[in-house]
Amino acid sequence: MPRLCATCSHTHLFRGARVLVDGPADPPGYAASPGPLDLALRFSGTSPTEAEVLVSPGSGETVLAVGTYTTEAGTTLSSRTWLVNEVAAWEAGVELKIGVRVG
Repeated sequence: MPRLCATCSHTHLFRGARVLVDGPADPPGYAASPGPLDLALRFSGTSPTEAEVLVSPGSGETVLAVGTYTTEAGTTLSSRTWLVNEVAAWEAGVELKIGVRVG
């Protein structure tokens, strides 16, 4: 699976944050039925960090798992997992609306 570029306009994730993912082959189809994605996630002022969208086969619950990274201010944030509350298609990709932290 190719690594897609994703961006968050903040320095970190929080409930209500939005992550824009560029390049899924069929954004409306992906929004209707999300699947796993390998991401290079760029926060405001940082180099890309590894992240993954994971989907539970049984429940369909979608989460965003983000690797450890350091903010522009020098704060190191450990790897974390966030529930994805909503997936919506937009111009060239999909938007993930972040829910609560689950790990």
